[in-house]
Amino acid sequence: MIDFYSEKRCKYLLILILVVVSGFKLAFTVMSPVSLFSEETQYWLWSKHLDWNYYSKPLMIAVYNKIGTMFFGDTEIAVRFSAWIFTGLAAVLVFKLFLYMFGKPFYALMAAVMVLVMPFFHLASVFHTTDSSLVFFWVFTMYLAWKAIQESKTRYWIYAGLATFGGILSKNVMVLILPLIFLYLLITQPKLLLKRDFYLFSLVSSLSIIPIVMWNFKNDFVTFRHLGTLGGIIGIGGFDWTAALRFSGEYLGGQMAVISLFFLPLLILSFIRWAAYWEKELLFLLMPAILIWLMFIGVSLVKRVEVNWPAFSYVTLPIAMAYAVSVNERWKRYTYMAIGISGLLLAGIMYPAPLDAIGFKKVLKPQKDPFFRMAGYRELGERVDFLLDSLEIGNHFVFSDSYHIAAELAFYMQGNPQTFNPNLGRRKNQFDLWPRLDQFENLDYAGVFVKRGKEDNELVNGAFQNLLYEELNYGILRGEKVLTFKIQFFEAFKRLEELKSDAY
Repeated sequence: MIDFYSEKRCKYLLILILVVVSGFKLAFTVMSPVSLFSEETQYWLWSKHLDWNYYSKPLMIAVYNKIGTMFFGDTEIAVRFSAWIFTGLAAVLVFKLFLYMFGKPFYALMAAVMVLVMPFFHLASVFHTTDSSLVFFWVFTMYLAWKAIQESKTRYWIYAGLATFGGILSKNVMVLILPLIFLYLLITQPKLLLKRDFYLFSLVSSLSIIPIVMWNFKNDFVTFRHLGTLGGIIGIGGFDWTAALRFSGEYLGGQMAVISLFFLPLLILSFIRWAAYWEKELLFLLMPAILIWLMFIGVSLVKRVEVNWPAFSYVTLPIAMAYAVSVNERWKRYTYMAIGISGLLLAGIMYPAPLDAIGFKKVLKPQKDPFFRMAGYRELGERVDFLLDSLEIGNHFVFSDSYHIAAELAFYMQGNPQTFNPNLGRRKNQFDLWPRLDQFENLDYAGVFVKRGKEDNELVNGAFQNLLYEELNYGILRGEKVLTFKIQFFEAFKRLEELKSDAY
């Protein structure tokens, strides 16, 4: 009798699913009218300035982009290729961790498919941000740490340390896995804390801090100042109950969106199972997500929290949910439905054209589309190139008051020029650590200034001898204007008085 749910068959089916999903990601990147996300182009630009650390992130996001461009050139595929690899491997690790914990290959496959259709994971798997590699290193460390705990082998603790090392150099928040595993051992197996293995794991992991600290020592600890601001430690005034309720409400609502509301009953089912039987496996899977979720609730009481910030820790939740279904098979049919609906909704958002033909624009207006901020940059870069040629501009530099626009133009303009983002009223960023516009002062350089909106910037106007040409350009999404850009060409750069900022 053929076992359709054998480990081998489920493994092959998972590989087939990942190949098909990767094909859709490739098609989206090649055929989609939207441009790269501005964070993607920013990290790509970092890869042109390899360093031991960057203003807001560690070095590896730039290294991944450097490797991608070595194989595929400065293309959109090169930028996103790393995300597809990392998240594909993360889904495989979800499968393997379930299998190692509980057996049941079919439900291991279910867990892997569930994570693929969770919005937070889907976005990290399509667009290359620091979360793309973080979710891989997070679940990889969890897998290796669980093996180390179960098999009491030092080498697995060292491997887990190396995975954490890679995770911290991909995104700083990976460091949270150290106290979380310590707390898990303290609760379940405190005797393991009397051995050297956990501390060896911590030592190997902590070596990743060396390049981060050394770079920050030379750069006024800007990364720590930036992270302190994001975490609500620096720059927060008095407590405001109204703001706290608004921010925390946005945070709580956003978490349902990043997991998928349709998986909420399954998540509750896994908590009920844990509360009833206190299984160590479920504690290991659920505790990191719970504590990190609570930590960011605390942050949301003093400042706005982006909905994706805690999402990396949710990558093990599908394992807990699939296990809860495996011991209560009455929920199996609902799980199929939740996976199907979540996947269809993601497909509808990624490929809205067929739905727009039947009135989807009335439900999700282009101005509210999650991708509206990615509209028009490819065309904007082409337009600036055309104007440079038609106006016969000689020596020039390209700059913007937004690092988002500056990074997008660097990617989409011919030759990938180094662009600039002078401080015209913003917080500090990576552009402040690179050569500035003062290198062009009084050398008869033209300036190409691109900004969002229609208003002039008086600081920019006063920095040149005169304005040569200007026009408005629009980002079009699903047939409607969603972004407005102003392109200005100035002659004879004199000096731009940048604003001073202590905001990180």
